[in-house]
Amino acid sequence: HEREARDEAERQLEAQRAREAAQHKALVRARTIASVCAVLMVVAAAGAVFGWVNWQRARVSDAAAQKSRSEAEKLVSFLIEDFYAELEPTGRLDTLGKLAHRTVAYYDGLPAQLVTPKTESYRAMALLREGEAQNGRGALDDARRSYTEARNVFKKQYDAGDHGEAVTVGLALAIYDLASGGNAGGASSSDGKLLSQAADLLRPLAHATGGSRQAKLLYANTLNYLSHAEADRRKSVAICDDARAVLQGLGALDLSDLDAAATYADVADSEARHMVDLGNVEGAQQLEQQVFDLAEKVLAQRPNDLHSLANRYYAAQLLGSLALRKHDTAGALDNAARGVRAGEDLVRFNPADQGSWALWAGGKGQLGDVQLEQGQVALAIASMREEMALELDPRRPSSLGPVIWFRWVPLALLQARTGDAAAAQKSLQSYVRDSKELIASFMPDDARRQLLASAEPLLRSRLQYLQGDRTGALANATAAADAIGKVAVPGQVLNVIVIRDNLLRAALRTAAFSAVQLGRGAQAEVLARRGLAVPANLYSYADPLDDTSIAQAQIAHALLLQNRGADAQAALQPALDHYRAEQQAGAQETSFRTAYAYALYVSALAANDAAGRRAALDAAALQLDGASAEARNLSDVRDLASMIAAARSH
Repeated sequence: HEREARDEAERQLEAQRAREAAQHKALVRARTIASVCAVLMVVAAAGAVFGWVNWQRARVSDAAAQKSRSEAEKLVSFLIEDFYAELEPTGRLDTLGKLAHRTVAYYDGLPAQLVTPKTESYRAMALLREGEAQNGRGALDDARRSYTEARNVFKKQYDAGDHGEAVTVGLALAIYDLASGGNAGGASSSDGKLLSQAADLLRPLAHATGGSRQAKLLYANTLNYLSHAEADRRKSVAICDDARAVLQGLGALDLSDLDAAATYADVADSEARHMVDLGNVEGAQQLEQQVFDLAEKVLAQRPNDLHSLANRYYAAQLLGSLALRKHDTAGALDNAARGVRAGEDLVRFNPADQGSWALWAGGKGQLGDVQLEQGQVALAIASMREEMALELDPRRPSSLGPVIWFRWVPLALLQARTGDAAAAQKSLQSYVRDSKELIASFMPDDARRQLLASAEPLLRSRLQYLQGDRTGALANATAAADAIGKVAVPGQVLNVIVIRDNLLRAALRTAAFSAVQLGRGAQAEVLARRGLAVPANLYSYADPLDDTSIAQAQIAHALLLQNRGADAQAALQPALDHYRAEQQAGAQETSFRTAYAYALYVSALAANDAAGRRAALDAAALQLDGASAEARNLSDVRDLASMIAAARSH
């Protein structure tokens, strides 16, 4: 029993030892696990601390990166604007266009989450500068797209409540660019409503004491274009006065701000032209001389200032037109020559700009016109040929057809008047080619598409008249006049209306002369009265009574064909009064002699007595005899001389 008890005790003791060993092993394992967990907890805590530190560092780094990107974008935007201010006066916008294009590409490549309203503003401004470079090199469709996209961005921000200066000026600039450029029609594309919107946006900034220079300059440029879109020329003058006052405040007249001075001269040139339309020729001439002098002063400090080079051209061009209006053909010739030199300088400094070529061509064209008025027909044709030969100059940036297409008309007509039918036909073909190129650049709903479609048959009719085909001329000119008269001008855009009226006036004049020569008095009267009702050409700067007097002589001739002598004398008297006054003022140009001789011829036909008839015919013959030999050999002058001679022989 004792042994069994001892064995049982030993067994239980052994079991206890086993249990103690198992418990110890479990305790050791628990301690080990606890130790590992503790280590892991320490590691986790350290990781959390490290992660927090790194997160803080990442946040600071990201903020620094975002700040750095923002500063870089500001720098790029500043560089673009600064470069524009430096390069725009010299015309080197191609360089700016490349930078602007790369900037737009950078913004387009940004992830959506990085695009902010400020980024969108920077991109829109870069688009505008790229569009201006595109417009300068003649890529008009691309420019229009760039302007439109930028306008949409700024308008969205403005409508959302951001009326800060950056967005306001950006939106106004986009609207201004759309209204004044991006279209082959140049000034004729100016939309008065758009320009008014831009002016309204800028006016508070421009007239504010602390308004920015950029806003003031843009406001003045906008008003300059707006003045031409305004039908009431008295309002146009007031608009220009507002712009000049703002520019004078920037230092335009003391030349402390050369950009403001160049813009001031540009605005003053516009105002002078509006003054001519109002009949204030003397005031316009004085103001335009200030334009020329101011342009010369700016060029003395900045010889490659394209704005001032253009101002010098425009000043010479208008001064030449006004000199011719005052019958100073020598002064007109001198100013026309200065215009040619100014245009050539523009091309020399900026051959990539299509507009510079247009001005050079315009100077040559004006020179030819003045030479014709002096009776130098051969020289006039040579100058006009030189003008059109610019299309072949290898330096031109693109086709010049869309900007000088209309100058084929006086060349073709003069060639026909000299009897060179082949040359006239060739010029007509060139006119058709260039006008089609221009038409293709217009928007599908542009009224000028319809108007210019009638210009070709109109020119053909005038050539037919000069070549003796009066029946064909009457048919084509009448059809052209009817088609032109039916064209509606949406929005009544002033410059498009002027194009329509000029074409209509020319068509009716050709038709009326053709009907008179065919003896169709009643039809001629209707056509001539329609022509008399067409408003004067705002952009010829000639005396509007010149066109009026021709129509009055036509009406009188048509009345005589209907045996209405008394009515004819009454209709003709204002024209005779005008011509006599001009003769006393020194008029002796080729066109004046021809027009006055025709009026005197009609007066002779209407005379009630033989003495009055003889005196009028003698005076008419004297007018033609006073023209140069070259002028007397022109077909229409010869025809008129033959009519006068035939009447004198009876």
